[in-house]
Amino acid sequence: MGTSAARETNRLLRGVSTGHVETVRDAWRALLADKGASIPEVQSKLSSSAWLDNPPGPLPKYFGILLALMSEMDQDAFRQEITRLGNDKLHPVHRRTLDLMAKRLEDAPSTYLANNIPVFIADDVADPPRVIRNLQRWSSTKDLTLDNVTRVDVIAERRELDYLGQYNLFFSGIILTWPTTQPKGFELWLTNAEREFTFYHEVGHHVHKHIEGGQVAEQEKEADDYARSMFRNSRPFLTGIGRVVLWPFKPLLRNLLRHLNHRMARATNL
Repeated sequence: MGTSAARETNRLLRGVSTGHVETVRDAWRALLADKGASIPEVQSKLSSSAWLDNPPGPLPKYFGILLALMSEMDQDAFRQEITRLGNDKLHPVHRRTLDLMAKRLEDAPSTYLANNIPVFIADDVADPPRVIRNLQRWSSTKDLTLDNVTRVDVIAERRELDYLGQYNLFFSGIILTWPTTQPKGFELWLTNAEREFTFYHEVGHHVHKHIEGGQVAEQEKEADDYARSMFRNSRPFLTGIGRVVLWPFKPLLRNLLRHLNHRMARATNL
């Protein structure tokens, strides 16, 4: 069994390095099916000195998915790994990943959505009260379904951590990125619109029961379609007025929406 766990762990990491989502999914499932052998194997990988050095290539992704897998397999073992690694001199990139994953051990969420979905907000996110107000408003959008979501993590916007969203999908969570400094004026409106669209997009993955990490084109389109529908539902009055008043400006608005969708695509984690 140990040999099998080692083989599946290596297959998991190989799938991460090549971006082959089916390999990641299948190896993940195989490791979860044999936790007794898998936990020592993952612990061995997490004990590597590689996490102390400047991370080349896909190494940051390896660290993130190994921690995510440990979190899913055994909470006590996961807690021990978080404590042990927290005492090591990790490279700053891995330190940020560890700090994010450690949020899974906290007992005090910043707020709840739909009465029972905990929201955890990183300390370096700008204006947490505004984040909470936005999430509570967005979660109340007509026809939005949060049944398959178990938690929401809001982390600082850092490119090297974006990949974590795809692994979070495996255990029914959502990760949203947020600026560390509060924008103003039109930039604030655009930032809120981007995050709102991303929130609906991530919920859409759960509604459609996507399990391939959100990297399949057809699944991305389904999630985007769901997000657009919820975006319209959140603004029923403006949507109705806009269809009448703004019709003559449709070509101009199409270009604006194309630009906004491009910005949203960059902000989307999955």
